Amino acid sequence: MTTLRLLLSLGSRLRTLVTGNLGLKLVSIALAGLLHVVVERDSVKDSELAVPLSVTNVAKNKVFVGEAPDAVKVRVRGRRGAIQQLLRDHALRLSMDLAAYRDGERFVFDPRTVEVQLGAGQIEVLAVEPPSLLVRLDQAAEVTVPVEVPISGEPAPGFHQSQKGVVVEPMRVKVFGPASQVRLVRSVRTNPLDLHGADHDIRVLLRLVPPGDRRVQLSVEEVVVEVALEEREMVKTLENQPVVIRGCPADQRCAVTPAEVTIRAEGLARAVTALAEKPPVNLVFADLSGATPENPVKLSVHPLPGVTLTLQPPVAKWSMLRESAPPPSAPGAP
Repeated sequence: MTTLRLLLSLGSRLRTLVTGNLGLKLVSIALAGLLHVVVERDSVKDSELAVPLSVTNVAKNKVFVGEAPDAVKVRVRGRRGAIQQLLRDHALRLSMDLAAYRDGERFVFDPRTVEVQLGAGQIEVLAVEPPSLLVRLDQAAEVTVPVEVPISGEPAPGFHQSQKGVVVEPMRVKVFGPASQVRLVRSVRTNPLDLHGADHDIRVLLRLVPPGDRRVQLSVEEVVVEVALEEREMVKTLENQPVVIRGCPADQRCAVTPAEVTIRAEGLARAVTALAEKPPVNLVFADLSGATPENPVKLSVHPLPGVTLTLQPPVAKWSMLRESAPPPSAPGAP
């Protein structure tokens, strides 16, 4: 009994400890959680930032030709809230100021200077990766070179480039950059000009293709390119062209042999091409007015501007068939 009473007493005390002042205990737990969040949010931590890098204040008539990354890694230490505010309120960027540097020297990223550039008053810069960069400078140079236009494709049949060739405006452009690279540039090319199927003069804007080194720049990005095309004589053969019969007596049926002929069309490209694509229905005809079946009839063709048409064969045989007589009337018919 003594043991049982002891256990019951202990259970009662535990219930009192758990349930007594329950509201106050819940408030305490909430406050403890909030305090943990605040402390965690404002705790000191190390963080790594990727910061864009630019090269500035290069000496006059010099060009930076060293290897510089687009961005450096900056390791910082500070309160979490301060780091988040820095990222939110500042457009981070570092400049590699070469005003006091000569070729072959090494630029070192000083943490204190980096802090000033970042505007990180409450944040400590621990290190920058890479910690330094080799300064390589070359003499700036400028040359003027011709523009070349690569041509692809062939114009439409019956067309070719005129003697004027390809006209470019401007014909020459300036190239700026390191002397070691600029002296290698002999010309600048445009994007290819496609002449495939062209049947009229062309005038387009084409972009220039920059030289391989990104430090080499051009005075313009685009040029105007003109190509004049000339029409030339061409020949096409039109086969199986039907012969239309004219002048057949009203009471006759007339026929010609052959009923279809071949036409040789010679002339300027546009006219010949248009004729070949859609010949007129009555292009070739035979006029039987005053003709007799014993003699071949001459075939004629409607004239077309700019095109010479030759028929093969030029004549045709023809015949007449009298219409069949109407059947006799039945006996007793009126």
